[in-house]
Amino acid sequence: MREDCVRDRADGGHRSKPMSAVIREFLSWYNDYRHAHLVFNDPDGNTVRSKMENSHQPSYGNRYYARFKALERQVIQEYDNPHSCILTFSGSHKNANGDWRCPVDHLRDVIDTWRPERGGGVYHQLRQSLDGMEWEYCVGVEHNSKGYGHVHVGVFVDGEVAESDFHNVIDEHLRLCDIAHRDAHNYYHPDSEKKPISVRRIDPSLDPEDYDGSSDVVGNVASYLAEYIGAAADSELFDRSPQELYFRAACWASGTQRVRFSTGANEMIRHDRDESRRVETMGPVNHGWKPDATAEKIAEAANHPDRSATEWLEEPDEGCWTLQGIGRVDDEGETTFEIEQSTVQYREIHGAESLDPPKKLPPTRPIPESTDTSLVEYH
Repeated sequence: MREDCVRDRADGGHRSKPMSAVIREFLSWYNDYRHAHLVFNDPDGNTVRSKMENSHQPSYGNRYYARFKALERQVIQEYDNPHSCILTFSGSHKNANGDWRCPVDHLRDVIDTWRPERGGGVYHQLRQSLDGMEWEYCVGVEHNSKGYGHVHVGVFVDGEVAESDFHNVIDEHLRLCDIAHRDAHNYYHPDSEKKPISVRRIDPSLDPEDYDGSSDVVGNVASYLAEYIGAAADSELFDRSPQELYFRAACWASGTQRVRFSTGANEMIRHDRDESRRVETMGPVNHGWKPDATAEKIAEAANHPDRSATEWLEEPDEGCWTLQGIGRVDDEGETTFEIEQSTVQYREIHGAESLDPPKKLPPTRPIPESTDTSLVEYH
C-alpha cells in the first residue's frame, strides 16, 4: 500500500492504517488537486497554465468516455462483423471468520486471476477461446453496493460470438479465485441481468435512444461499456456515495488502475486521435484558455507518476517548455510552489493474514437448472 496509508511496526514491518484513516488520506490528497494548476513557460516566454488532474476527477471520466468512443469508432471502421461482450468477475466480501473482508485484499484476489504472474489465467483462457479471431479488450474495476470491487472486461470481437464461447473464461476465474462462488457467476441464470456474460452485436445504425438493454444488438457501445464500468461519472468526488469512496480509497491506496486497455485497443484509440486531431494554438495567459493538443501532452507528462516532466519538456522536439511549479490562487493572488518529480512509494503489509483469512469456496462450475444436484468440480 502507499506509504502514507501504512504505519510502521517496532519490528520494522508495516501495518495498514484503519479504513477511516485511509479515506482521510485519500480525500486530503484529492483535495490538494482542487484549485491548483501547473505553471509553464512556453518556447515564446508566455506563461501557460494547465489543470492538475487525477483519475478521480469528473473531467477524467469524460476522458475515459472519449477513449471508449474512439475505440468504438475504430472497431466499427476496422471490423467487418463487430460484436461486444461484457464479462464480470467478483468474489465474496466476507472472510473466513464471517467478518468484512479487507477491501484491498479482496480487490487483489478478484483482479489477480486476470493475468497471474505464473501459469495461465483468465486472459489466457480468453485468448484461447477466441483463437483465430481478431479482438481487443478493456478492463474496468467498479464497486458494488457494499463498496467492494469487481471487474468488468469489455471484449470487442470481429465475428459472431455467443455466451457459450465465454463459459470457460468464467470457469477459469472460479478455478483461480478462492473467494469466487458459482452463484455469482451463473451463466445459466434465467435473468440475463444477473449473468456474468453479456454478448451484443454492434450495429452503428441503431439509434442509441431506442436501446433499452433488452436487445442483443447495441448501437452506442461507449455508453453501453461506460454504464458497466462506471468510469464516466460526472459528479464531484465529494458528492459520491460512501460505498464509492471506500472503493476508490482502496484503489488509490493499492495503486490499482481502474480502467486500462489492451495494447491493440490503445493503438486503435491513438489512430482515431491522429485522424481527428486539429492543430490549434494557446495564447498568453491573459487571453484565457484555448484547447490545444500540446497543452494536453504537457499536462499528461507533468501528471505522470513515473517520468520526469522537466526532462521531457526540455527535449528539442518539444521546443523547450519550462515547468515553473504548482500554482494556487486565493484572495491575495497566485502563489507558485516549486515541485520535485517523484514516484509514489509502496510498502508491503506484514503479519495480518490471521486477521483477514479469505473465505475459500469450492471451485465449482455453474450448472443448468435442469441438471441434478451433484456439483461439477475441478480436479
